Amino acid sequence: MNPFAIAAKGKGFKNALARARVITARYGLTSHKMDNILERFARLLQTYNASATFPITAVALRRNSATIQKLAQQGIEFAIHGYTHIDHSRLTAEEQVARLNQAIAAFETSQVSFRGFRCPYLRWNEGTLTALRYHRFLYDSSQGLTWNVLNGYDTPAYQRVINFYGAREASSYPALPSFQDGLVRIPYCLPDDEGLIDRLQLASMKAQSEIWLNILEQTYKLGELFTLGLHPERIDLLKEPLAATLAQARSLSPAVWVARLDEIATWWLERTETKLTITPSTHPDQFEVRVDGAKSVTVLARNLEVAGPTRPWFDQYDQVMSKTFTIAATQRPVIGISPQSAKALVDFLRQQGYLIEISKDSHNYPLYLHHPEFKPEDERPLLGKIENGSWPLLRLGRWPNGARSALCVTGDIDALTLWDYGLRTLNK
Repeated sequence: MNPFAIAAKGKGFKNALARARVITARYGLTSHKMDNILERFARLLQTYNASATFPITAVALRRNSATIQKLAQQGIEFAIHGYTHIDHSRLTAEEQVARLNQAIAAFETSQVSFRGFRCPYLRWNEGTLTALRYHRFLYDSSQGLTWNVLNGYDTPAYQRVINFYGAREASSYPALPSFQDGLVRIPYCLPDDEGLIDRLQLASMKAQSEIWLNILEQTYKLGELFTLGLHPERIDLLKEPLAATLAQARSLSPAVWVARLDEIATWWLERTETKLTITPSTHPDQFEVRVDGAKSVTVLARNLEVAGPTRPWFDQYDQVMSKTFTIAATQRPVIGISPQSAKALVDFLRQQGYLIEISKDSHNYPLYLHHPEFKPEDERPLLGKIENGSWPLLRLGRWPNGARSALCVTGDIDALTLWDYGLRTLNK
């Protein structure tokens, strides 16, 4: 019996039928066609030497495991998008642990590896994070972050969905990973494909491209992360904006690091393990520097005389090309932190790659911070203060191999066939 016949026995029939008609009319969705759609998506990514992360519901994976295994072998990452496509913000932590148990079992049975999670509808609660930590996920990418890039295209429908997602404003919160109690949180940038097509109703590929290119421009300028969202079934509608974004990213120097979510989360942890030692030299007003960590770590110097190989990087920074070098400075070129400052401040600065020292002596540092309280809302203003300054500063770059910013292409999959779409309406 097909899912719509099943739905006819209950209240879900009208919604299932309406959803099926929309999907059939727009995409002519069949299992064979969805396979082709996913292949076209993968080929476009390969054109730009890029991969992607596709969060997928466990039930859709279980019904289409052969297709997903094939894409995974091509380098596509798959993350868990729930067991079924339901609102996790309405579930308790215990309920979410149980549903993750089901999802994990489906992934393991299908022999598809996973390391991360994204909530359906981008809706989560603290119980979501508790459940992910319980199951030792590497990352979560459920927090929406909306960019001021609409250029007059805004609509009430778009604002309603932004509120529904619980999205934050990128003007107030950095578009950066954050390691919190064993879990890397990675924001999801908006507008995504659904915003462009369904909520803003942009038919012009030029307008669509301008919005994503604007987000790329802003994240590049800030040195942050553009987590782009494009449901695979819309690849034919938005292939030009995606191609334009990837082409622009590949043209920039310093580079944009194009990576999957698992690679970004892994790097964020790996970079924080880098140790940078600064010791006074035998010569006055000089320091010896030694960097111990990943080969790909980026060492940056601002307004410092470096005895060692360097090259211009971005804005006021030079990239230091050696892991041992000498700098000339009258003060220690790192950020001083008062002992009374909040641990959240220390953790945040370290994750950004800033070198800090906790000290009572403010005179040793060109920048000295005293923040007994430090909230997420304080992060963006502090980054602006540091990056817009001109005092000597030595730091680690956020991204590997000298990259200025990062880009991750993602695409949620909650159905691969018309059957999947019908069953999704019934939460099956």
